[in-house]
Amino acid sequence: MISPDEIAAAIVQRREGRHLLLLCDFDGTLCEFDPDPEAVRLDESRKILLTHLAALECCTVGIVSGRRLADVRARVGDVGEIYVSGFHGLEIEGPGASFVHPDAAASVAAMRAISSRAAPSLRRLPGVFIEDKGLSVALHYRDAEPANRVVAQSVFIDAARPNLDAGRVRLLSGSCVVELLPNIEWNKGSAVEWIIEQVSRAAGSVLPVYIGDDVTDADALEVVRPTGIGVAASDRVSADYRVDGPEEVAMLLAALDAELHC
Repeated sequence: MISPDEIAAAIVQRREGRHLLLLCDFDGTLCEFDPDPEAVRLDESRKILLTHLAALECCTVGIVSGRRLADVRARVGDVGEIYVSGFHGLEIEGPGASFVHPDAAASVAAMRAISSRAAPSLRRLPGVFIEDKGLSVALHYRDAEPANRVVAQSVFIDAARPNLDAGRVRLLSGSCVVELLPNIEWNKGSAVEWIIEQVSRAAGSVLPVYIGDDVTDADALEVVRPTGIGVAASDRVSADYRVDGPEEVAMLLAALDAELHC
């Protein structure tokens, strides 16, 4: 590990006149985790940093999250024109561009049925709750005892088993969360590729930088590896550089804001 200031300097040196595309995960990267996902909000100091970076002519900012796109926008607030991707890339909005995966809507009925089937048993387990996002459904167990975590995951997977076996949904594990998504060959890495293409059309040659903390970010980090820079915000994933959680991510953003002169 090197300091956030040194990573920022390396990014600026690597840019060599290219347009900087700065993409970040949300929970665990821009914001600290909270047992209650509804309690998470981007704090004012980090909001100001994103606003400053998004306003730079040589920089485009984006957030790539597992949350619903509208939910991310509400928790970030107004930081100017940025890209926001929700549902692990299944929906994306940015300056003059938008995308919804055409096969995603077909999963809504299956997700609703899984949520309804699992909810009664999961309600009896302290520290466990289910989140129906429409296009996906997630089991959260950050506050649960180890034994309850095991039971909750078993109940959740059993409720999803017919759809898993039929190949209609796929399972994605994260930090104290297990999520069911449409079984589509599309992920955060696919979203990053889509955003890179959009920004390249408008700005020319791009240096993509992705910052993420969880295994759900691995595909995105892999996409930027050949031509850009990946930054891991935890030891759950590997990348070119590593910082220690959202506080050091904010320090990196501040250092980039200070280093970039454009």
